[in-house]
Amino acid sequence: MLRWTGKLFLWTLAISVWIWCIACAASLDDNIPGWLGKTITWSIGVGIPLATFFFWKKRLVPALILTAAFVGLYVWLKCLQPTHERGWNLAQAKLPFAEVVESSSGESVEIKNIRAFRYGPVSPDHSPHYDDAYELAKLKRVWFGVDRFTTVEPLAHTFLSFEFEPGSHKTNFLAFSVETRREKNEKTYSPIRGFFNNYEIIYVIADEQDVLSVRSDVRENVVQLYPVRATKDQAIAMLKDMLERTNGIHKTPEFYNTMTNNCTNNIVYHTNKVLDEPISAYQRGVVWPGYSDWLAYQLGIIDTDLPLNEARERFRIDQRVKKWDGKSDFSEFIRGDE
Repeated sequence: MLRWTGKLFLWTLAISVWIWCIACAASLDDNIPGWLGKTITWSIGVGIPLATFFFWKKRLVPALILTAAFVGLYVWLKCLQPTHERGWNLAQAKLPFAEVVESSSGESVEIKNIRAFRYGPVSPDHSPHYDDAYELAKLKRVWFGVDRFTTVEPLAHTFLSFEFEPGSHKTNFLAFSVETRREKNEKTYSPIRGFFNNYEIIYVIADEQDVLSVRSDVRENVVQLYPVRATKDQAIAMLKDMLERTNGIHKTPEFYNTMTNNCTNNIVYHTNKVLDEPISAYQRGVVWPGYSDWLAYQLGIIDTDLPLNEARERFRIDQRVKKWDGKSDFSEFIRGDE
């Protein structure tokens, strides 16, 4: 029994490493010539099974070939360096950054490059960015968004929105969306490519009309926007922490990673700064963002007394975005009763 268990473990490990090598090699086309990437991918995908077949009695040979492929690709990944100098997609070309300043009325944050794109069927405006200042004492509440961009239930994109008391701002709602910073030739996001240093990470700061319209009107995704149960001090601490990370990325680029440096585990990282009991990075709602609202509901983070299924319907806003009349305040309209 121990012998067969050991063999099963080794074969499972070998097949897992083989699949990892194929996926990694297939994702390197941005960093090496396309023909070379295809050659490496096919060599690993076909060559290693053939070597296993022909050297069945000398299994050390294919094992060494597989090990060499894994080590070579792993070292290659570690040698890649993130950069801010690429031909970026227009929506992610400008990195936001902020400064916390003291005044007679208390702390305020001056934020640069807040995105305010407008997505329309006739003449979309894909250029506006602006700067604004917000008094932290006027921070009212936090909202948690879940963008279900696929019918595969475990997958989703998550984001936060900070609501301020009405004032002289261009918008009273600031949305923070942690995303892959894609180049012009990268039209869509690939979770597989996200494992292998193909994307830099960006903290998008935008108004809600930008972040929600592109997801609801253009992509026609299901989107929920939940009120968060948090004190003002917790909300301020989280906002400041997210701005600090935004500034860090503005200064030093980082690679995005589908598993370890994505939208949801970054939100959890900031959330844990203000919680008495940290959220584990290995919980289902963190590993699989499609269940993130389930986890937040279980932890009492979503501010509602409704059952989860009813809360998902109550706080679903994509249909409201489509019904917006273009005259009312956008953020208030999508939160109101139909």
